[in-house]
Amino acid sequence: ITLLTADLKELEKKLTTAKRNAADLKEFQAKMKEAEAQFKMAMKKLPEKEEIPSLLTSISDSGQQVGLDFLLFEPRPETRKEFYAEIPVAMSIKADYHNLAIFFDQVARLSRIVNIRDIQIGQAKGKDDLELSTKCTAVTYKFVESPPTKKSKSKKKSGKRKRKK
Repeated sequence: ITLLTADLKELEKKLTTAKRNAADLKEFQAKMKEAEAQFKMAMKKLPEKEEIPSLLTSISDSGQQVGLDFLLFEPRPETRKEFYAEIPVAMSIKADYHNLAIFFDQVARLSRIVNIRDIQIGQAKGKDDLELSTKCTAVTYKFVESPPTKKSKSKKKSGKRKRKK
């Protein structure tokens, strides 16, 4: 009787916890839907692999519309991170301060995520004292799905072997 009473109390505690969790289920489901919606919005801002050339073209076009002179526009190899890859583009630009600021603003307003980093600004050599020589790196990102792990495949194979026997 003592063992059964202890088991009953333990089961009643578990039941109370389960009831509390069941009451919170709708709240957790709503939070999950909100998180999924935010994830989808973030995914829309990350370009797909086939969109990268058009994104780079739109960056270049933004600069040319403002009147920048691109001395260098060189895509670099992508760098893989956990779930995304960085795609850097080295740029060397000749322009006045105002046009450079407009260009950076236009890049910030693109529908995809593009960061400008490693900015080095100096006075351009030439006739115009107002022109600046700018070196920077534009970095965009793309989502990278991780390949299935070998462990999951080997478990499936070993499970199939057991079934065949």
